[in-house]
Amino acid sequence: MSKITISGFYDEVSGKLDAQIAAVKEFGGRYICPRNIDGKNIAEFTLEEFRQNVYPRLEKEGIGFSSIGSPIGKIGIDDEDGFAKQKKQLAELIKIAQLMKCGYIRIFSFYYGDANPDSCHAKVVSRLKELLALAHGSGVKLLHENEKKVYGDVPERVLKIYRDIDDDDFALCFDASNYVQCGVNPRAAFDMLKDHVSYYHIKDCSEFMVEVPVGTGKGCYDYIIKELVDRNYSGFMTLEPHTFKYSMLKLPVYIIPFMPLILRKYFKAFRLVDKKMRVGALRHISRKEVFFWQYKNLKNLLNKAGYKDE
Repeated sequence: MSKITISGFYDEVSGKLDAQIAAVKEFGGRYICPRNIDGKNIAEFTLEEFRQNVYPRLEKEGIGFSSIGSPIGKIGIDDEDGFAKQKKQLAELIKIAQLMKCGYIRIFSFYYGDANPDSCHAKVVSRLKELLALAHGSGVKLLHENEKKVYGDVPERVLKIYRDIDDDDFALCFDASNYVQCGVNPRAAFDMLKDHVSYYHIKDCSEFMVEVPVGTGKGCYDYIIKELVDRNYSGFMTLEPHTFKYSMLKLPVYIIPFMPLILRKYFKAFRLVDKKMRVGALRHISRKEVFFWQYKNLKNLLNKAGYKDE
């Protein structure tokens, strides 16, 4: 029997931790994926700062971490100073994850810039192994996300680094929206990687390359969710809608002269969201409400696929 736990990047509701905690509790959850806390990126905290300023508030409310949404690996492959800094940050994040009894820290596989990505493979693997050396024995896995323009942005290269690293502490996170934005069919990517993926970010993307509520874009979520339920997937699905853009930009794009022409892709995507979610063109939607759409749509997809909460 599968057991799916919904988490989220609740900094898309608010940058304030207290508001993030209130939102996850209102939605009936108890897990968040921290990225920005009270104006500070999670990677900027030391263990002692976190223990003093953040941990007591989470512990009081019974809130855990599904994973830590770090930016580790989101630097150029040849950025030596940046890599040295990130290794120090990762060492602290591992201690924070242990304190929170969190099993995953999200990482990336480095921007390749103007280089041929295949020429970066050996260095990417070497650097990922350096990061893994910090995690070994900690009980924390490094969770690779297929971010745009990093080495592992397409499924073939994700699979290549996964096989070449071959380490139990290296896990894969699947983000369908990021594949759409890389020109990859998410269904094909899922079929290629599904036997190796441990964790899912729930984000969808329109044909206009702008994020939209899950199930309303090109992310093939009907297929993916049904497959996961049929395969008895157990693990986290973390809401990362990025549709706060819709909340913040919709009215300016609609109202300000020439904006529909200047920001054409946003205008078209926002019209799509209005239609799919049955919202009036001039109705403002808060960041919290947009985030709730993501939660509600995921629950509907799970129910449609036959998943039953225990």
